[in-house]
Amino acid sequence: MPSAMEEGQRSELGDLLPLVGGGRGGRSLWSRPLLAVLLLYSFSSQFLPIEPYLVPYLTSVKGFSNFQVTVDIYPCSVYAQLVFTLLMAPACFYLSHKLVISLGVLGMLATYIIIWVGNSLLSMQIMQVTYGFGMSARLVFSSYIFHLVAEEEYQSMTSLTTTASLLSFMLASELGQFLALQEVSYWTFFVITLSSLGICSVSSFLLPKDHSSSSVPSVTTYFQQNKGWIRILKETWHGRTLQFLSLWSAFAYAGFSLVQNYGTNLFDAIDPKSKLNGHILAAAQAAGSLGSFSAVYLENFASKSGMLIYVLGSALMSIFCVYMGICAKIWAAYFFYVVISGIYQALACLISVRCSRLLSNGQYILLFSVNNFLGLLFETLLQAAVEIFGLSVFAQFISFSGFFFLATAVFVGLCFFDGGRNQSASYILRGESKYHISDDIET
Repeated sequence: MPSAMEEGQRSELGDLLPLVGGGRGGRSLWSRPLLAVLLLYSFSSQFLPIEPYLVPYLTSVKGFSNFQVTVDIYPCSVYAQLVFTLLMAPACFYLSHKLVISLGVLGMLATYIIIWVGNSLLSMQIMQVTYGFGMSARLVFSSYIFHLVAEEEYQSMTSLTTTASLLSFMLASELGQFLALQEVSYWTFFVITLSSLGICSVSSFLLPKDHSSSSVPSVTTYFQQNKGWIRILKETWHGRTLQFLSLWSAFAYAGFSLVQNYGTNLFDAIDPKSKLNGHILAAAQAAGSLGSFSAVYLENFASKSGMLIYVLGSALMSIFCVYMGICAKIWAAYFFYVVISGIYQALACLISVRCSRLLSNGQYILLFSVNNFLGLLFETLLQAAVEIFGLSVFAQFISFSGFFFLATAVFVGLCFFDGGRNQSASYILRGESKYHISDDIET
C-alpha cells in the first residue's frame, strides 16, 4: 500500500497536471488561463514607451549632462546586473521562481518611479541598481516556464512568450515615437509605463506556484549531501553538446547586445538627418518576434543539424556586421540590423530550449544565470576594449564582425577536435538522432 507521503505527492501531481495539460502524454499541454497569464506577463513587462527616451529625459528635464549619464549613471546597471544575475539561482532555490519574478517586476516599478521623482545623482545610481535587479529577474521567467509545461512543449511556450515580449516592445516604441512627434509631455509616457508595469505586477501574482521544489533538488539539498558548487556546476553542464551550446549562447548574447547598443550610433554616423531610427528599432523587434515564433517550425531542423545551424547563424551575423561597418548606405545598414535581430532571436529561442532538454539535473535557473553572466561579461570586456582603443563606430562594427567570426571558428574547431578525439561526439556538427545521445558524452 502507498504511504501517506506517496499519496500526498500523487495528490500534488494530480493538481499540477490539469494546469499543464497532463505532462508528456497529454492532449492539451497547457490550460488557456495559464497561457493567458503567461502572455499577459510577457507583454506587459515590455510595454515601456518611456524607455527609448530616458536619456533625453535625464538630460533635458533632470538636468544631468551626457557625460554624467554615460559615465556616472548607466554603468551602475551593468555592474548590478552582473552581480544579480549570479544571485538569481540561489534566490530561486531559497525562495521560489514565482516570488523572484514578482520581486523583479517591483524592481522595475521602483526604477521608473525613482526616475520620475528623483533628482540627485545618487538617486539615479540607485535607480540603475533596481533596474539591474529587474532585468536579471527576467531570466528567471524562462526557467520558470520549463517547470510548468511538459518537455515536448518547451519550444512552443518559449517562442510564444518571447514573441509576445518583442511585439510589446515594438508597439511601445511606435507609441513612444507617435507621442514624441505630438510633443506630448513626459508625464504621459510615465503614466503608460507605470500602468503597464502595474498590470505586469498583478499578472505575476496570478502565476501558478512552481512545483520545482517537489521534484528538483535545491542547492541547499546538494550541500546537505556534501556536494559543493564545483560539483553542482559539473552536474549541470554535463555533456559536450550542452557545454558548446552554452558557450555559443554567451558569445552570441554579447555580440548581439553590442550590435543593438551601437546600432543607432551607426545610423546617426551614416545619415545624421534620418528620422526613421525609431521605426527601424520597431522593425527590428518585429523581425525578432517573427524569428522567435519561427523557432517552433525550425525545431526539428535544428535538432537534426546539431551545432551547424548555430555556427551558420553566427557566420551570417559576422558577414552582416562587416558589411554594416564598411558600407555607408543607410538602407543597407537598416536592413542588416533588422535581419540580425531576426536571426538572433530565432537561434536564442532554439538554444535555450535545446539546453534545457540536455540538462540532466533540472537546475534550469542555474544554467541560464551562469550562461547569461558569461554573456554579460563578454559584452563588458568587448565594450571596454572598444572604448580603450577609441574605435570609430564603423570600426566597432568591423570588430563585432570579428567577434562573431572568432566565435564561429572556435566552435567549428572545438566540434571537429572533440569529434576526432571521441567518435561518439562527431554528431555535434552533423546532428543527432531522434533519441537523446548527448548525455553519454562525459566531460
